[in-house]
Amino acid sequence: MRYVYCHPLFDERKCAHRFSYQLKNAFEAAGRSLERFDYRGAGEATGDFCDISLDSLRADIAQHIGAEQVCLIGLRFGASLAFDYCTRGGKGVQTLVLLEPVVDGARYVDYLRRKQHIKNVLTGESSDALREEGYENIEGYKTSWKFLEEIRKFNLVKEAQDRPPNNRVFIAQVSNGKKVGPEIARLADVLQRSAKKLSVENIKLPVFWERIPSTDYSKLTTKILRWCSD
Repeated sequence: MRYVYCHPLFDERKCAHRFSYQLKNAFEAAGRSLERFDYRGAGEATGDFCDISLDSLRADIAQHIGAEQVCLIGLRFGASLAFDYCTRGGKGVQTLVLLEPVVDGARYVDYLRRKQHIKNVLTGESSDALREEGYENIEGYKTSWKFLEEIRKFNLVKEAQDRPPNNRVFIAQVSNGKKVGPEIARLADVLQRSAKKLSVENIKLPVFWERIPSTDYSKLTTKILRWCSD
C-alpha cells in the first residue's frame, strides 16, 4: 500500500510544511513511507503557477498515483483535490483522509481575496500588484481568473451527491472548537450513504495552515496513521 499526501495551495502550502514533515516522520517511524509531491507550477516542481488549472492538478495526482493501490491524504484544498480524484474514477484509492477540506469553493475564493486585501492595506501595496488582464495577485502568486472561477464552482457536497465515492473516508476538522462545523457535517451526511466506512472527528489544534506555529502534531499524525491502518 502506498501513502500519498496532497499539499494545499497558496501560502497554506508553506505554512503547513512543518506539519507534512512531521507526518512524513511519523509514517517512517511506523515503518511506512509517505509520498509528498508538488503540483506543476507549485512548490519545487517546474512550471508557472499562473498556468495551474483544475485539469492540470487532476492530471498531476493521476500521474503520481498511476494504477497502484493508495491511501490518499490531503489538507485543505489538497483534500478537496483528493476527494475530486476519487469521485472521478480514482479506483486505486482504498482510504481517503480529508484534513479540513475546502467544501465550498466560492467561500474559499472570497476568503483568499479578503486575506489579500487585508495584506494590501497593511503593507500599503497596490491591489494591482502582479495584476494583468486575466490574472491577479493571491498571496504573492500570479493566479489566473479562470482558475479562481474553476475553484468557485468547486463544491464537495455536490460532487458527493452527483458521483458518490465508495472509499473508506475519514474527515478531520482542525479547530479550537468542540463540534464539527456545518459544512463538514453536511458533507459527512451525504457521504454516509455511499462510503464503505466513514469517520468524522474534530481535532483540537491551532489553524496551522494560516501561520507557522511551533506545534506538536502528534495527536493528529497518530490519528491519521490509525485511520490508514483500519
